[in-house]
Amino acid sequence: MPEKNAVRIDQELVRALAHPLRVRILEALQGRVASPTELSKEMGASLGVVAYHANTLEECGCLQLVKTRPRRGALEHFFTATPRSFIGHQDWRLAPQSVRGEVTAAAVQTFIDKVSKATEAGTIDGRDDTTLSWMPMNVDQAGWTEIRAIMEATLAQLTAVHARSNERLGDESTIPVIVGLAGFESAREEPPCE
Repeated sequence: MPEKNAVRIDQELVRALAHPLRVRILEALQGRVASPTELSKEMGASLGVVAYHANTLEECGCLQLVKTRPRRGALEHFFTATPRSFIGHQDWRLAPQSVRGEVTAAAVQTFIDKVSKATEAGTIDGRDDTTLSWMPMNVDQAGWTEIRAIMEATLAQLTAVHARSNERLGDESTIPVIVGLAGFESAREEPPCE
């Protein structure tokens, strides 16, 4: 029987993904702060709909309210995505597999789109210290467990770097960075025909 906490997280994450606009909001707020007003303009959706879904994501623990600002007699709310909302975070592994497949496909497509845009813009190779590597491996179960631990530790370190950078950033220019971590069992390749 699953732990109570795992069931609660599972239900919250499924709720967070219950509408495609919520996934778009999560993607838009990865590594940045924005208000529903700004997001509604970017996404071409009504402010009321975006605000509703942003509030739902906040209730699910996927968004964090960063600040508020008075605007026309009301308060404008500014949100950012929490680390647990990052598509692929281990909390997502608690969602049902049927939901994970759709989310994984959307996340991979978003990553591919970002790589394509960076390639077209020339920024993917614009720095001499760009890191771009992948490697196929064959490992046993213990090796798989080690890889998973390394990936989780790396994600925690990257999240800490992001937090420290946000604390240091003032008016200086930022470097927009995409970091992709993936460790997955690859499809078995068919042996060549003889």
